[in-house]
Amino acid sequence: GSQPSCPAGCGGASRAPGRGHAGVRGMAKIGKQYKGASKEKTGGKKGKLTDEERRMQEEMQRLLEEERARQAEERRKRQLKERQAQEEKYSRVNRLKINNQWRKLMRLVKVEDLRKEVEIISQAHEREVDRKDAIIQMLDRDLEESEEQYQMALRSYLQVIDRLLELHAQRTKGLEFEFEGDLAELSREFAAERSEITSAHASHKKELLEVMMLMEREYNEAEEDARQETDGQREEIKNRNAEDYNMLRDTLERVIKRIEEDFDSAHSNYMANTEARTSEFKHLTLQDQRSAKTIDTQTRRLQRLQESINHWRTKIANNARECEERNRAMREEKEAIARHYQELKAQMVRFRDGEARRLQELALNSRAAIKALGDKLGKAESILKLAELNRKMETEREKVLPFYQSSVEDEASAAAQIVDVSKSLQASATGRDGKLVEEWDYLNNLFKRHNKVLLDEMAISREKGRLEQENADLRAILKQYLDGISVNDDVLTDANPLLILNSRSNLAAAQPGRPVGRVTVIEAAHKVMIPQLTAGRQGASM
Repeated sequence: GSQPSCPAGCGGASRAPGRGHAGVRGMAKIGKQYKGASKEKTGGKKGKLTDEERRMQEEMQRLLEEERARQAEERRKRQLKERQAQEEKYSRVNRLKINNQWRKLMRLVKVEDLRKEVEIISQAHEREVDRKDAIIQMLDRDLEESEEQYQMALRSYLQVIDRLLELHAQRTKGLEFEFEGDLAELSREFAAERSEITSAHASHKKELLEVMMLMEREYNEAEEDARQETDGQREEIKNRNAEDYNMLRDTLERVIKRIEEDFDSAHSNYMANTEARTSEFKHLTLQDQRSAKTIDTQTRRLQRLQESINHWRTKIANNARECEERNRAMREEKEAIARHYQELKAQMVRFRDGEARRLQELALNSRAAIKALGDKLGKAESILKLAELNRKMETEREKVLPFYQSSVEDEASAAAQIVDVSKSLQASATGRDGKLVEEWDYLNNLFKRHNKVLLDEMAISREKGRLEQENADLRAILKQYLDGISVNDDVLTDANPLLILNSRSNLAAAQPGRPVGRVTVIEAAHKVMIPQLTAGRQGASM
């Protein structure tokens, strides 16, 4: 630990003397110059010093003092560094020792703490084991009771099933007998109807065959007569046509011959009379051809113009018709939109009125709901306050198992009304996912506590009655004892087993009474709660 500080101290010491010797050597040079100068300047004045020599001497003295102080400071720093290194070495060694001692102490303290924690955990585990044992015993008792109830329900269920099977067998036999009777009757009716339909079909078929034969015979006769008549008329028409053809041919030959003669005479006369006008006719024919071409050209042009005019007229008419149809459609659409707008406006007005009424109803209902919720919240707060007050008075059993397990869940022989009410209440207390909501659990726990209190109250009242009866019995025994050791009018008149008159005791024999059975009540609400708390009773049973 002292090795790192040694070079620094040694280096400082080696540098510091160098600087000190340099200053001393400088001062020696100044002194020599001063002595040389004094020899030159003063000459024979060796005993006196000037101001400059005194200042130089004071300066040299001051530098010597500063050098001594600096060397002392360096030595002090070197000693402090050596002490610091030594202290650091000691501190490391002491820190290791302290850490070892501290670890030992911490181990001891930790072991003690762990022992205490183990003891606490062991006690908690024992308490938990006791609580679990108590819970197991309670569950075992509940299981036995549930098994008894299940066996009872199973026996009743099997009896009901047997009765239902017998009833089903009786009804099945009755229905089978009725079915056989109906089947026999239907078979008879079917056979009769089948015979009637078969005979009617045979007669109708025979009649239709006779009609078909008569119609075929008449058709053949009519066809033969028509064929003969057609052949005769065809021969007669053929002969008549041949005669007419011959007569027409002779007549036409005579007419053609006469026309040819007339044509030849007319042609010769025409050629003689019209030769002069033939040239004029040819000229006019050429003009007529040119005029015809011009007329044809103009006619085609007029025809094209007429076709164009007709096309544009048709197009204008079509456009007018389309525009009229479009305008009519737009007018109809406008009227429809106007009607739709009026309907929408009326519907919006009705919707606004309905929403306003609904808003008013919602405001009233929300106000009523807020008020009802406030009342329920106040009741809940009061219930919670009472629960906090009652928690201080809970027994060890209630602290171990605050909410008992209801034994009515598996009762298959519960009344139909109770089942319906429980189903309706359970349906109203379940969410969309089919699970019970949290408020229903709170209400269920509340009714469990309430039923527990009622059961405790009934148990206490019965125990009180038993103690009163026991007290009365003890008083009676004490009275009998006192009557046995004393004699007075009451002893003589009342029954006394020690008083015997004429070999007879005046104590009447006690009549054997019928033992009173104890009825197990699962739900206290079944005995003491008012009908308005039926929902709470069923909520606790579920």
